[in-house]
Amino acid sequence: MKRMHWMTIALVVLVAAGCAGSKLSDEESAADPFPDKRFLTAEAAGATEGEAKRAAMAELAAIFESRVYARTIQQATSWMGEGLPEQFDKQVEQTVRIHTDVQLEGARIGRVWPDEAAGGFRALAVLDRRPAASRWQRELAETQMAVDGQVEALHAVQGRLSRLAALNGITALMVRQAAIESRLSVLGRPATPGVDDRSGIIVERERLAREVSLFIQLEGNPAPPFTRRLNAVLSSDGYTLTPYRDEAAGLITGTISVQPLDLGNPDVRFIRAMADVQLVDMDTDVQIAAFDESLRKGHVDEGEAARRSVDGVAVQVAKKLVRSLGTLGLAQ
Repeated sequence: MKRMHWMTIALVVLVAAGCAGSKLSDEESAADPFPDKRFLTAEAAGATEGEAKRAAMAELAAIFESRVYARTIQQATSWMGEGLPEQFDKQVEQTVRIHTDVQLEGARIGRVWPDEAAGGFRALAVLDRRPAASRWQRELAETQMAVDGQVEALHAVQGRLSRLAALNGITALMVRQAAIESRLSVLGRPATPGVDDRSGIIVERERLAREVSLFIQLEGNPAPPFTRRLNAVLSSDGYTLTPYRDEAAGLITGTISVQPLDLGNPDVRFIRAMADVQLVDMDTDVQIAAFDESLRKGHVDEGEAARRSVDGVAVQVAKKLVRSLGTLGLAQ
């Protein structure tokens, strides 16, 4: 009986200690309504309340984006080894910034207070980790499914250019997946690592990116200046152009024309440039993309108006070609 009495006392003490501990936690929570375990926070100052709020939100976005970018680059480096190509680095940065800009929904101002020391105001921006993590976990699952689907479909893709376009699309999704995983890690909710080895995707993509070249064969009087401009834009995007058709993996073909326009202004000459372009996989003769582009430009000199319209429509065509090839960033 005496032993039972002491056991009862001990149990009461333990319960009391537990209650005391819970009470302390509540007090701590009241003292800090935005604990670090639950909230990502950033603080900033401004001359007015509005300026302080805007600065705090911008600081939160900057901190978040810089951490996500660093983690994503680290992930990409693990795929490809040290010494990422400069173009790939830029494409990763573009992809991360696109997704970071739209994904900080849910961020808000937690509190604003006067800055008694420096004058003005200070504000605290907060992001609740739990709903943000839930949203990104769903997005991650959808992206993983898309990667798996495109990898499965890759088995049926023939032709060097067609495979490069498919691999570019898969790699873009992999970068997006890495960015989402990085966001979850920054929130302290790391995703479970995937079990599939995607190194073969990167290896084949890099090999084809080095080997694949494009040949331009266009008809029409403006074709030479159009071709030069198109060549320059595609080269700056990392594609190789060849003067030899039999070496090319892809053929850019079609017609280019210009048309004078009478818009009722005798002091300005208007010219419309028109491009009807197709992209063909030379290995399979499969047409990958086809599109019509046109652009109107005006100038007091008719020749200058023609030059500007041809130059501008060449840039439009180049963007469409790059998009059809699934280049990172543009493929989102």
